[in-house]
Formats: sequence, structure tokens, C-alpha cells
Amino acid sequence: MEEIEMNELQETVETVAPEEDMAPAETAAPEENGAAGAPAPAKKKMRPQTIGNIVVTVCLSLGSLLMLLPFLWMVLATFKPSTEIYTTFFPRTWTAQSYAEMWEDCNRLMQGGIIRGFLNSFLTTVPVVFVQIIVSAFAAYAFAKLKFFGKNVVFLIMLGTMMIPFSVIMLPQAWLYGRMGLTNGPLAIIIPKFFGSITTVFFLRQFFYGIPDSISEAARLDGAGYTRTFLSVLLPLVMPALATQAILSFIGNWNDFLGPLLFVRDRNWFTLPLLVNRLNGSGGSTSFIPRVLAASLISLVPIIIVFAAFQKKIIGSIVFSAVKG
Repeated sequence: MEEIEMNELQETVETVAPEEDMAPAETAAPEENGAAGAPAPAKKKMRPQTIGNIVVTVCLSLGSLLMLLPFLWMVLATFKPSTEIYTTFFPRTWTAQSYAEMWEDCNRLMQGGIIRGFLNSFLTTVPVVFVQIIVSAFAAYAFAKLKFFGKNVVFLIMLGTMMIPFSVIMLPQAWLYGRMGLTNGPLAIIIPKFFGSITTVFFLRQFFYGIPDSISEAARLDGAGYTRTFLSVLLPLVMPALATQAILSFIGNWNDFLGPLLFVRDRNWFTLPLLVNRLNGSGGSTSFIPRVLAASLISLVPIIIVFAAFQKKIIGSIVFSAVKG
């Protein structure tokens, strides 16, 4: 019986073993065949949106270079002799003679030279911008958040003054400031701007309108007055817009030419735009162009510094306008 049982066990092992050995081979074969016959991964196609972004970037880069080309020409022209101003783009002969001539001419035109011109421009720009922005912010807060009789009528009248061009009122203003004795110094171009700017008031008023009234009401419930609510609660919320207007006001006052030309009689109080204009004493001769460009380039340095320092505020103001809209 034991021999019969051992024979049966051997037969079952012989029949099962080949099946077990073949099963992995049969199952593995399709996997190997599948792996060998799998198609290669397809190459990623460039999306139309990506192509559009590349085209826009290239166009904007070319436009930026085109806009910077005159500025680059001006910088290079300050290192050219007067005979090469219109003949070459890059100087054949590099020289700094234009800066030395500019320095001497400025000292001849006014006491203190270009340094005095810088100080005069700072005096007629920095205090004006600071006071003008603060006064305009207070006025914008009043027109946006306070309730008083005739508010809309007064605001419309102020907006109406924007329709009057400066060329209409400049001669009466010059006569009035002369009668008041303000034209002997820079007061004629400083004091009138201390009363604010309607353009800045209109711009900041829109930002104050975008702030919920519940914020100022919560501050009033905590015991804050109108001034404390404005300075501590609302003013920090519109700081990007305030910085943007301050930069624009700085650039406008720094580059102002017509106002000082009409209202400043004493040449010792000439600002940089007037000083640069007086450098061209020959009425357009090319011999004066390098020194005029040198003075113009130096006068642009504060504007470039201010814009580079506060450009994030300008971007923040644009983003805030977009979110509010």
C-alpha cells in the first residue's frame, strides 16, 4: 500500500510541476512583449498660450529698447565732441569736456552754479510735494467719508477748475504775484501749491470710496475722532496711492519750466530747468549741445532715484485699483 501511495504522489507531482513552471512563463511573456512593444512617449507640443507669451515678451522687449534709444544717445552724446553730435551714434573720441564746460557755464550764469540749481529745485519741490499731498489727502477724505452741506457742489466746482488751461491764467497770476512782491524769490512757485491739487484730490477720493465705511465707524466707536481715524486707520490703507501721487507730483514740480520762467525774476533762484535753458546761449548751435545734454542728464538723476526707490508703491497702487474695480 505504501508503494502504491508513493507512486500516486510522484504522478501528481509530475503533472503539477510542469503547469507551475509554465504558468510564470506564460504570464511573463505578455509583460515582456508588452514592454517591448509599448509606444514611445509622445513629445510635448508647445501650447498656443506659451507661443503668445513669447511673442508678447519679444515685442515688449523691442519696444523698451526703442524707447531707451534716445536716452542712450543722450548719454553717449555727453562724451562726444561737438563735431560728432550728428555724425556717429557711438563716440569716436571719448571726452568729458562737456561736463567741464557745463560746470563753468553754470558758475558764470548764477552764483553757486549747478549746485545752487539743485538746491533751488529741491527747495521748490520737496516741501511742495509733502504739503500738497497731505492737504489733498485730507480734502479727499472729507469728500469721500464726511457728510456736509454742498459737498457735491463744491467738488464739482473744483473739478471745473481742471478745465481751465494754465495759459489762460498765467499772465494774471504773474501780475498778481509781482504786485505782492513774491517774484523776487521762489515763494511764487511754492505758496500757491500748498493748497493742494485737485487732480490728487480726485484720485485719492476714489481710493477712499473703496474702503468700507464699517472700518471708520469702528474707529469712531472706539473713541477716535475724525483726524485720528484719518491718520491712524484710513491713511495707511491708501499709502500705495499716496506714494504714487507723491512721485508724480515730484516729477511734475522738478521738471516744471513755465512756472519758474514766469514767476522767478532773480537768476540766483533759478531751478535746474531754467539753468539748462540758459546754457544754450547761442540759440541752437551744435557747440552748446553736449553741455546742455550733460546738464539735462545730471538733472535726471534725482528722478531716476525716486522712481527706482518707490516703483513697488506704484505697482501696489495699480494692483489695489484692479482689485477694487
